[in-house]
Amino acid sequence: MWTYDPTDLDTTTASGRLNVVRLLVGDTDTLDQQVQNEEINFALLTEADDVYGSASWVARTLVAKYSRYVDIDLDGQLAESYSQLKEHYTALAEKLEAQKKSDGVYLGISAGGI
Repeated sequence: MWTYDPTDLDTTTASGRLNVVRLLVGDTDTLDQQVQNEEINFALLTEADDVYGSASWVARTLVAKYSRYVDIDLDGQLAESYSQLKEHYTALAEKLEAQKKSDGVYLGISAGGI
């Protein structure tokens, strides 16, 4: 199942988190659906409801999806460049992971002494 509601972008509810993850990944076009709600919900479960971590997880699954495809060029008449999609989602996943870290989701422990 695929849903997106731009009026429900709220990180305090399950439906809102799903919509936020979908927005962060750019999967908001009904005519070009990338991942299912169940996949986003799994990512949210895996990432303890963190939307940036979940969006990064989803972006990495899209990297895996587009890594399977090869670029196609039919005598300049028709071209499909899946490597660009792979590169886009790789960069997006890295940016989302950095956002997750900058929001203080990771707790670092440091110890010093003599």
